[in-house]
Amino acid sequence: MYPPCLLFIEHALSDLRVRVAHALKSAGFTQTEIAHHLNVSQAMVSKYLAREVELCEEMDEVSSELVRMITGGKDQQDILLYLCQTCFRWREGGKTCTLHNLPHCTVCTHLRSPDILDEKRKVIQTIKEALAILEDVPQVVELMPEVRMNIAMSLENASTPMEVAAVPGRLIPLHGRVTAVSDPEFGASHHLASILLKTENKAVINIKYDDKIRSCLDVLEFSSTGSWDESADVLIDEGSFGIEPCAYIFGRDAVDAALKVTKIAELL
Repeated sequence: MYPPCLLFIEHALSDLRVRVAHALKSAGFTQTEIAHHLNVSQAMVSKYLAREVELCEEMDEVSSELVRMITGGKDQQDILLYLCQTCFRWREGGKTCTLHNLPHCTVCTHLRSPDILDEKRKVIQTIKEALAILEDVPQVVELMPEVRMNIAMSLENASTPMEVAAVPGRLIPLHGRVTAVSDPEFGASHHLASILLKTENKAVINIKYDDKIRSCLDVLEFSSTGSWDESADVLIDEGSFGIEPCAYIFGRDAVDAALKVTKIAELL
């Protein structure tokens, strides 16, 4: 495992620090002050200043901007944002590809491509719409398991938990309704993500499971299964010692799953 961000750190960040250190010294900064701004020791600054700086237009452009931000009093967050944006720009432009030497790799271009970002925004928005549906039906709180409820939705052709969005901290009961403690994020629920990836479903909501809910599923004619390998509206986990029974309600998307859950809640 050798992520491309390490290439930036090992090959570019050190070079940028050397250039910034030289520029700050020329601007009258002491080694102690330079060390503070670069988040390194004074001894490391001394080593940076002992190194010669080779001409590189692209590196000089970035280091000059970093120096301008530092001398201009920009806060650390602004400086880090610029540095991380530079890292992504170089990676997406193929600057690290020759160093990485990983044939046919598309990680950096795939990570923030407009199509992927647009799909991610749509997934997040769909989950928010599903949350509004759940919050609007008070009976849904009766379906809350002891481990709390959550809702997850994946990107098309998702293959890792980071391509599945859910609510961090899960849904909680509040004033007689379910509510989210924060906005949906990708990678927020490895448990529900693993279920979607194993079953190849698009969206899922977990609820408690008992005989009453079993009857509701039958009345609503929702198909159910206890096997990962069978396709159904609902996956049943009967639980075991110390593990409560649970039902996983699948949907074409998060809204579809939420509508199924509200039907169960209203019938219950």
